[in-house]
Amino acid sequence: MARIISRIWNRLENHPWLTMIVAVSAQTWFTLNNRALWFSDEVRYANAYQNLVQHGKWMVLSLNGQPYPDKPPVYFWFLWLIDTVTPADMPTVFFLGAALSGLFFLGAAYFLARTLGFNKTVSLASVLILLSTFFLTALFHYSRMDLMFTALIILSHACLFKAFNDEQQGHWPLYAFLLAGIATLVKGPLGFIFPLITSGVYLLWKSELKKLFTRQMLLGFMSMIALLTAWVAGVMAVEGPSFLVNTVVGKHVIQRATQTFHHRESIYYYFAAFPLAWLPWTLFIAVTPVRKILSPEYLKELWTNRRMAGPRTFLWIMFITIFAFLSSLSGKVLIYILPMFPPLAILIGDTMQTMNEKRTTRLWTLIAGLWGVFGLGLILAGDLLPFPVPVRGLGIAACLLIIGGAVIFTARKHGNKAGLLCSVLALILWLHPIGLMVAPSLDNAMSPKQQSLKIGQYIKDGYTPLAYKIYSGIFTYYAQHDLNETGNIDEIVRTMDAHDKVVLVIREKHWKTWPDHPADLKVTDRQDIAGMIYLLVVKD
Repeated sequence: MARIISRIWNRLENHPWLTMIVAVSAQTWFTLNNRALWFSDEVRYANAYQNLVQHGKWMVLSLNGQPYPDKPPVYFWFLWLIDTVTPADMPTVFFLGAALSGLFFLGAAYFLARTLGFNKTVSLASVLILLSTFFLTALFHYSRMDLMFTALIILSHACLFKAFNDEQQGHWPLYAFLLAGIATLVKGPLGFIFPLITSGVYLLWKSELKKLFTRQMLLGFMSMIALLTAWVAGVMAVEGPSFLVNTVVGKHVIQRATQTFHHRESIYYYFAAFPLAWLPWTLFIAVTPVRKILSPEYLKELWTNRRMAGPRTFLWIMFITIFAFLSSLSGKVLIYILPMFPPLAILIGDTMQTMNEKRTTRLWTLIAGLWGVFGLGLILAGDLLPFPVPVRGLGIAACLLIIGGAVIFTARKHGNKAGLLCSVLALILWLHPIGLMVAPSLDNAMSPKQQSLKIGQYIKDGYTPLAYKIYSGIFTYYAQHDLNETGNIDEIVRTMDAHDKVVLVIREKHWKTWPDHPADLKVTDRQDIAGMIYLLVVKD
């Protein structure tokens, strides 16, 4: 058994890029077009992409006919490239974009490990750790720009580490800042803030802060500024200076960071959210010598040798500074934690190389137990899940969780390599019923497609579409028409008075608090979408 595992591992280790391609393909090929786009981001991004292609909104995205300053355009250019060079059409383009972004994420993590000097065994282990993380692999199936965003941030960190540790900084700062600049144009300023704060703390720890202020670093920084300035000039040319200052910078950057209007959470949010998202690898804490790491002697040695700090210290600083910075922001979203995954995966992969048999067995026993608990819980409580639609495949998914746990438990005596290989294979198998049965059966509970198509038909029949206090743009893509969205009930009444035929989409809770609505309105459809009930109300 040990010889077979070693032979398989060596093949994967010698062909890491092929390994990543095969693993991501195995996890995603069967889900590229088997469900609808879901609430809320997928359907909104689909409309933004639709407007980019059909109406030329290349510089400033458009959502439901209005400028959409939340996101820069680079990820949508990437989707257009997929649309152009492959035979894929919408919505396959979106799912393919998610899978390729996941592959890019893994490649960036592997590059970080190798750039920091870790051997092929540690680097492959870190990739397999990521490939066996439930939350991350779920994102390979959901269309967002965060995987690409994080990959660029990770690559920027790798280049900065090279700049600080090679004898000459060379072109590494230029590469680092250009990557950070592109990351910023994918999602926002965290793209350059994360690499900068990690670099600052790392160099401050080593008492080498002067390396941050070299000619090469300045040239790299100015190159990034030039890249961002080109986009800023494009925004100003399209929408004007006031839109840039007040809406893009003021509302969607500064206000979200300091006093958010969206996703406001406690400073302790990530202390609870990260351990859940990092499962099953949160269990690694059970085999970590925490007392030794936190002992005064160890901390004193760490401080004494700080000038000699290398790759491991860089990874810890990367993890801690990003965690601390995110916790200090007013707005907190679970997806922001992704840049913390690769450094922690590399540290765990590195630690695995020196673990004794007792610690290794304990780790894989715990991970196998978690799989079993998840499976048993799904069997016992699957029917109690609060979905308003019948869900197919939960029993099969539960059984595969239990079987996967049993296989991992069986492999626990054969070392970490066997455990990692079994975990990745088990997760790939488990994703099949999830992707082929569970997810598609949730469409009417997670996607506004059903109601959007009805709105689209009403529009074809001559009805004026209205929406009251909804998440902007969620119905537009599938309705194939912009809706008049407003939060003013008087405007709704005035529009209804001015038109003979109107279709209004409104949440049930708002409908119930509108007792004096016009008497000629009737509810024609009701749908529970992601836990919120939407009504179609018609005047004809």
